[in-house]
Amino acid sequence: MTKPRKQGSKERSKPRTEEGARLQGRPRASGAKAALLQRVLHPERARAPAARPIVPLVPEDPARASVPQECLRATALLERRGAWHGEWAELDPSTLGARWAKGEPRDLQAFIEACTARWQRCEPVVLPGLWSEVVEEAQDELAEREGLRQRLAASGGLREWLEERLAEDESGFEVLGRSREKADPERDIEKVRVASRDPSGRPPVGELWLKSGWLSTHEADASLRLRASFGVEGQDDASRDIVRHRLVARLCEQLLPEAAMVVDEPFLREFLRRATGVEVLATQHIAYWNAPQGGALFHHDAFAEDELDDGAHRQLGVCYVQLSGRTAWLALSTAELAARVREFDAELRRGALPWVARSLHGRGADKKLAALVADQARLVEELALPGCGALHDLVERAPEFTNLLAERGHAFLLEPGDGILLPNRGLHSTCMHSVWCAGDEIAYSLSLALRPDRAAPTGDAKAERRERRETRLAKARARRAARIARR
Repeated sequence: MTKPRKQGSKERSKPRTEEGARLQGRPRASGAKAALLQRVLHPERARAPAARPIVPLVPEDPARASVPQECLRATALLERRGAWHGEWAELDPSTLGARWAKGEPRDLQAFIEACTARWQRCEPVVLPGLWSEVVEEAQDELAEREGLRQRLAASGGLREWLEERLAEDESGFEVLGRSREKADPERDIEKVRVASRDPSGRPPVGELWLKSGWLSTHEADASLRLRASFGVEGQDDASRDIVRHRLVARLCEQLLPEAAMVVDEPFLREFLRRATGVEVLATQHIAYWNAPQGGALFHHDAFAEDELDDGAHRQLGVCYVQLSGRTAWLALSTAELAARVREFDAELRRGALPWVARSLHGRGADKKLAALVADQARLVEELALPGCGALHDLVERAPEFTNLLAERGHAFLLEPGDGILLPNRGLHSTCMHSVWCAGDEIAYSLSLALRPDRAAPTGDAKAERRERRETRLAKARARRAARIARR
């Protein structure tokens, strides 16, 4: 195993350029470094082992408006689909001295133990530089990905690419044709069905599919994704069919060779084995091209079906690896996000950020928010809803709530070779996350679902169909309730 490399609103105006942001990191007066250390070593601040620390730059607050130049590694401007989320400074850990270094794991074993503890709490595990060699070795493949993005952006491009890649008989797969089904007509571009050829001559295993689509409908967001799965989209997203999961994994590693290189990382395999206690399969791949103005609102990767059989065959989490460009992340457990929601609401009720309070507490929303914050179970259930339900406006409040989460240690910048693991234990105990493109370059990455590599028990077919139907109805009711709550 190889240890991941440590590397070294209304009330604010947006910097116009990246250079302008860097100037905010100019040297401050005497004592600036001590003040910075107070921020990053604050007892209420979370700390991910080996992760490069992030602090928000807040021009309205002189104590947080800049950082000493000697400590500054990089900056990032956060804007997603026209919403300004602020500015971050990434610090160079090697400049923070002995007090910071003391908090880092002393050796590989301590690092694994710390990361395993975070995994069990559904807190993100950050692996800086773990895939740097993959980025170097896959230069030819990565150089082709921008061309692939352009092909996928046009209807017909996905099928054409698949037919080229799977043309050889030994590929083991054949393209069946385009699907008329579009789960999201506004964003879906094309969906193509693929079958697995069986060498023994038995009928091929069908129902595999790949889909290209836009991440949003915002005119300034050119972000795109390529997703692979099987069965009926939506209904079978949480399927425990290990045969098809393995076929999807094999298909994706053949289509995207860098995917095979990602999962072959020895440290990843060993860590997941220790953290979960089972052999883990990476499947249902998604290739992302996060463009400027792109990214994802707060969400999670849990399913209602994760609770079946006490979660023994649930989706264990997600592995995300940055292969080009940069992305900015907020990632934290459901429990931590609930705590930060309560903290933010308490600040507003004490009179802080009055313009935010007027926005979030108006039109009767004050009593509803107070009731949610006072009830931990209801608060967690609301965060699990699509778009975080009635809490959507609060968790997406920018830049104020974004700044709070970054100040509390839940912010990360990923560059080529970095990765992040997002653990999952079910709808109400998972890793919530929000993503931005953090530069002018389109950022290419892979996201892999992590599942136990073993067959789930087969039960009564009628009962399973009834259970899936009830689950779909429950999801529909939750979505309807969330829409009503936001009116």
